[in-house]
Amino acid sequence: MKSVISLFIVLVCAPLLYADDLENIMRAAASFENHAIDLKTAAETTIFASPCPTMPEAKEDFTFKYKFCWARGKNANAERMGMAYSFCIDSLKVTAGIRENPKLNVEGDVLNGSFDLKISQPSDGLYKATAVIFKREPLIQVCASAEAAYIELSLLIDERGKIVSDPEIKSFYGKTSDTCGSSWNYREIKYALKGE
Repeated sequence: MKSVISLFIVLVCAPLLYADDLENIMRAAASFENHAIDLKTAAETTIFASPCPTMPEAKEDFTFKYKFCWARGKNANAERMGMAYSFCIDSLKVTAGIRENPKLNVEGDVLNGSFDLKISQPSDGLYKATAVIFKREPLIQVCASAEAAYIELSLLIDERGKIVSDPEIKSFYGKTSDTCGSSWNYREIKYALKGE
């Protein structure tokens, strides 16, 4: 490839070099080949200046910081399952994007951690995101009676994962007489937002 490019350049530039005959042209081409630049290597190592230096975009922090507290009334089933009588959440943040294994980071007084998010189809450009932030269920799946409890937190987020609504809490207690052959009977355990 180098020799073809060198020969082409010499042939095009021959009149400028005042070459008398073909022999001098060939000699000039051979000389040029000895000093030719390896264009492929040069292109791989060349760093081109950009008129506008590119800076990595600062990732926006969409942490939702506001204290929300909920409390429930007395409930023997909830107490037996270890559901908190009251709890507060200080901050919420959606991580990993809404399409790539989204998580909800929760910081609070009783409930903390990173929880899987279930994202619904968009409505008016917003997505409903739901995370189970408390769960108690049978550890061993055998055919027997069992009980379970969970608390789920729902909120609205936009395409970027920014939380645009206050969180809502729903909690349930359920039981079944036979995990293999009977359906679960769930009842809501009401948590009220403190201050309402």
